[in-house]
Amino acid sequence: MEDEDIGGPGDGDGVSTNNSDMYTTPTKRNKGPVLPAPYVGMSFANWEALNNYFRSYGEQQGFGVVCMGGNKSGVKDSETGKSNSLRTYVWRCECHGRPKYRRMVNGRVVTCVEEPILKRKTKKCSCPVMLYGARTKENLWVVKSVVTEHLNHIPTPTKSNHISMFRVRKITQTILKQIENDHDSGAPVAQIFNNLAGRRNGVENIGFTKKDVHNILNRRMRLRLRDGDAVAMINYLDKMTKDNQKNFHLHRLDKTGKLQDVMWVDACSRAAYEYFGDVVCFDSTYLTNKYELPFSNFVGVNHHGQTILLGCALVSHETAETFVRLFRAWLSCMGGKAPAAIMTDQDAAMRKAIRIAMPMPKTRHRWCMWHIMQKLSRKLGSMTDFPQIKVALQNVIYNSLTPVEFEEAWAEVVETFKLKEAKESYKWLVGIDHGLYNQREMWIPAYVKHIFWAGMQTTQRVESINSFFDGYLKKNTRLYQFAPRYCKAMESRANDEKAADVNCCRFTRSLVGEFAVERKFQKLYTDAKFVEVQIQCMRVCYVTPITSKVVSDVEVEHTVSDKVWVWSKFLRKEISLAGRKRIYVVMFNKETSFAKCDCKHFECHGIMCRHIIKVLDVEDVENVPAGYIVDRWRKDIQRKHTLVKVAYHDPEKTEEVKRYDRIMNVVEPAAIRGSLSEQKLDLVIEGIMNIVLRLDESDALSAFGDNEAGALTSGGIRMAIVGPTTHQAPLTNLQTALGMILPHLPPCNG
Repeated sequence: MEDEDIGGPGDGDGVSTNNSDMYTTPTKRNKGPVLPAPYVGMSFANWEALNNYFRSYGEQQGFGVVCMGGNKSGVKDSETGKSNSLRTYVWRCECHGRPKYRRMVNGRVVTCVEEPILKRKTKKCSCPVMLYGARTKENLWVVKSVVTEHLNHIPTPTKSNHISMFRVRKITQTILKQIENDHDSGAPVAQIFNNLAGRRNGVENIGFTKKDVHNILNRRMRLRLRDGDAVAMINYLDKMTKDNQKNFHLHRLDKTGKLQDVMWVDACSRAAYEYFGDVVCFDSTYLTNKYELPFSNFVGVNHHGQTILLGCALVSHETAETFVRLFRAWLSCMGGKAPAAIMTDQDAAMRKAIRIAMPMPKTRHRWCMWHIMQKLSRKLGSMTDFPQIKVALQNVIYNSLTPVEFEEAWAEVVETFKLKEAKESYKWLVGIDHGLYNQREMWIPAYVKHIFWAGMQTTQRVESINSFFDGYLKKNTRLYQFAPRYCKAMESRANDEKAADVNCCRFTRSLVGEFAVERKFQKLYTDAKFVEVQIQCMRVCYVTPITSKVVSDVEVEHTVSDKVWVWSKFLRKEISLAGRKRIYVVMFNKETSFAKCDCKHFECHGIMCRHIIKVLDVEDVENVPAGYIVDRWRKDIQRKHTLVKVAYHDPEKTEEVKRYDRIMNVVEPAAIRGSLSEQKLDLVIEGIMNIVLRLDESDALSAFGDNEAGALTSGGIRMAIVGPTTHQAPLTNLQTALGMILPHLPPCNG
């Protein structure tokens, strides 16, 4: 049967023969609207109708339409004093006008004559196609002038889907949300586009380009930065605090109102500090953003040995005054409880600030050895025997058990390699004021290993901080992006911690020996910490008792021999040095069954060393003393920070978007099951089309304001609207409708 026009009375060209030339859209069954060419005298109900018509006509003919603007009426609004009523308007083909004669290339202005090789492609070819409309006294819009013949280019109707203004129509709310979520997670545009292509079986099925994705994200950024980058960030933090009053942030402005410093701590970090705030690392070397504001963070270690964030800050000046203000604000946020130990990089301003804000003996300050060891190559690299010097210094630094042993070994290295003759290098190493040797209590392990550091190795700490934010923060990250991406990183780490908690409850690691220590901690400690216990148990076989001497009625001094173990950054584990052994002294108390080793592994890491395990075995101690059980590593303790949701405020989560998300949660399972076969696909599509029809009916009935049968005339088309009968109740929501479909779908494996 031939296609049949459906329209109002007339000759079928889309122009009503009623008392005016009011344009109505003729349609063809199963083919959508077929639009006639514009002509002088066509009238439309309003500006939107005329605009939609000419854009649709351009899509039908294969050319893009540009709104050039128009004039407004002389009648001004009494409140604003401006006119908001359009009187005339002009639309043109996107190929109108000439290409720009002057443009910027590599930061300078060039012309096509000066640099012909730099000419770029352009669609501007002086095409005359245009439409000029005006508003009549009856508030109708009438076409006053029109040109429909194109020049210098040939529109192709079949390729209209490649025109940018028509491509972006294919970016639905679902796709838009996927783009925004991927971008908020730190993914670049290319990765976002490839992800979308993968979900739709190829780029050809997407319908838009990578440039469209880039434009969407740029437009989103401009909207967020209407009031400025810093203001957008502060507004975001304010909304986070409004969502949860336990979120904390503080910022400081200079005299001109520009952002100086900002610090924020979310509710989850504040709750975690109660359990893991005894040892904290403060790092300000990870990242400096495009505004030259160093990104500083407070870092801790949880019961799985995972890095956790305890606060973040952006500071404008790394001065002692700034750090004092920052540390005091952070301590105030944490209830005034200072950490027992804090680790920082080698910075004089930071050291001074910690002495003021967190004085000893409440807080023990230590430098990060990683930063110091990185400077060895720069300071001593010019010396001919630098490789041998580096190995000797590393051996002295890492393998000295006591301060006396370190000082003797250090003096031997200085003398052996004649470091005093290298004046600059010697000044850096042993300078009176700032030499490393004179400040050895700040970084040498022999001086700080008696303090509990939660097993936080300096090198591993820096790597953990870097991996914590990798994929979320970059040097080009804008200010307004810092807080939401910080929350994304926090959310990811919180999920990792919850997954580790679940695995500790569900799985148990097998024993590697028959030590009472291993059996005890298998039940108590998290898997990550139990692995550390097992490593010590496996190395007990290398520990050899040498002597046992009674010191007093209750104390026995055990001397044991063990291999020398060092950390290999290539193998990323400790390895033993062939042929090298050393002596350790373990003091055992008969009354308490408690032992102390001069390796200080338990004091520093909170894990029993192999020397103590060997002595307890020699002394036939079956029950592990309570003093060796560190609550920090236990898996049977419920910690309330795991119950606190990571603060994440999405400013675009309007009520409409929330309802949309609820719909997608119901529709997506049906779509997945419907894609398994043609039969299921037809069933799902039929059900959804029924839902769409009912939604159309609901919209029409809402326009009339009642549920009775009515008639709607739109664009010359008369549509009969039939309200729900007593035998068929209306579908109240999409889930109810899908409830009629899903029971008829076979299960996924059927």
